[in-house]
Amino acid sequence: MKIVAMANGGFAVPALRAIHASKHELVAVIAMPNHIKGKRAKANEPPVRIAVKNNEFPGAKFFEPENINEPEGVELVRSLDADVIFICDYGRILSKEVLLATRLGGVNLHGSLLPKYRGAAPINRAIQAGERTLGVSVIFIEPTVDSGPVIAVDSYVPTIEETAVEIEEKLANLGAPLIVKALDQIESGEVSPIPQDPGAVSKAPKIRKEEGKIQWNATRAEIIDAYRAFQPWPRVYADWIKVNAPDAPPTRLILGPFTTDDNLNELADAIDWESRACGEVVCVTKRSLWVRVGDGLLKVCAAQPAGKKQLEIGDFLRGYQVCLGDRFA
Repeated sequence: MKIVAMANGGFAVPALRAIHASKHELVAVIAMPNHIKGKRAKANEPPVRIAVKNNEFPGAKFFEPENINEPEGVELVRSLDADVIFICDYGRILSKEVLLATRLGGVNLHGSLLPKYRGAAPINRAIQAGERTLGVSVIFIEPTVDSGPVIAVDSYVPTIEETAVEIEEKLANLGAPLIVKALDQIESGEVSPIPQDPGAVSKAPKIRKEEGKIQWNATRAEIIDAYRAFQPWPRVYADWIKVNAPDAPPTRLILGPFTTDDNLNELADAIDWESRACGEVVCVTKRSLWVRVGDGLLKVCAAQPAGKKQLEIGDFLRGYQVCLGDRFA
């Protein structure tokens, strides 16, 4: 079959490589235009554009229409005479007119086990919610967001150390052969899509910067999951308020990773942590820093003052004096 791909972010690149290497013909790649100019343009160049510039999809045409849903965009898709649209990490919902511009409509590779986590940030939201099994879904596209019937799914269980960065890469590689398998089934007519259960739907809205502010009354697991979910942006942070200088301006710190073990039981027995406020420093040594959280003690393994580099906590404590009773807010 002839495939038109609409993609922009890095999550789509392994799937594009797989389609190009398959028996199907990748006739065109359509990306969102990059409006960033000047010195920041190269640093913010979309991964799909970089892959195209590196000639990873020889033979495929490349387009960057301003709005694929405008009449010019619809006509562009129609002129490519494709069988299927493949959309992944594109950044725009397709109109009915675009979907009708190919013979068989469109399919989407989505970074969650649908119907859970429909929306712009499925991987991050699933990690934030404490999901331990994560996965990808291939669906037929409908005009409403991520609502089409499911063609195929695959999943894996990440380690607790893996952040959204590592998990996204693994899920992208998991989805690449899955999309080719789905296209093969569509071509042969052997596809059996399963409608999504509307009662099991959950949302995955775009992340906002202010969500990175640590809620110290949350549980240890919830704070660690937030740290994992909000990588590489906005990361998790707090304002450091010194007990010996309460009127001084607080210092913004980007924190994490965190851990809950490392002699936790011995430490908890030695400290009257239950009488401390959430966010309060309850133990500090030359190499470690522990903070009271909603269900116990959490060890901070690294810290980064705003505008400076990240430091292992031992290096941070050598340069910054943290005292018992200091608060993170």
